[in-house]
Amino acid sequence: MTQHTAVTSRPADLRQALSVDPDRVLSISEVSELLGITAHTARYYERAGLLEVARSHSGHRVYDSATVERLDFLVRMRTSGMGISQLKRYVELVRAGEATTPQRLQIMVDQREHILTQIHELELALTTTDYKIAKYAGNTASVGDPS
Repeated sequence: MTQHTAVTSRPADLRQALSVDPDRVLSISEVSELLGITAHTARYYERAGLLEVARSHSGHRVYDSATVERLDFLVRMRTSGMGISQLKRYVELVRAGEATTPQRLQIMVDQREHILTQIHELELALTTTDYKIAKYAGNTASVGDPS
């Protein structure tokens, strides 16, 4: 098994927004802005059964700090390449309770490995891009070169 390091920090904006008043609820537009997603995305996660969102007396979605944190997790995992089916499996395990901790740990360890692979591939792509920038900046005649 690969060694992993626990990281307990959250993005500063999210941490600040949730620490100001932990009892405050946010609207879908506030949550969308805070997390950098569309309202459609937030509603999609709810429809997919990945997120339970409370409603106000007038029927509007209201997000407490725990729901915002869950949505942030879902968004970050999707950004890292985790599929919806895997997210659904993870959420099912969370809902099933503490007995599923080993399975959840394995999902996160596997996802971490996937992310590290992505980072490596992106570093290679960046190196290639930097090389081409340097090549073209130093020799504009090579712009037509297909390599």
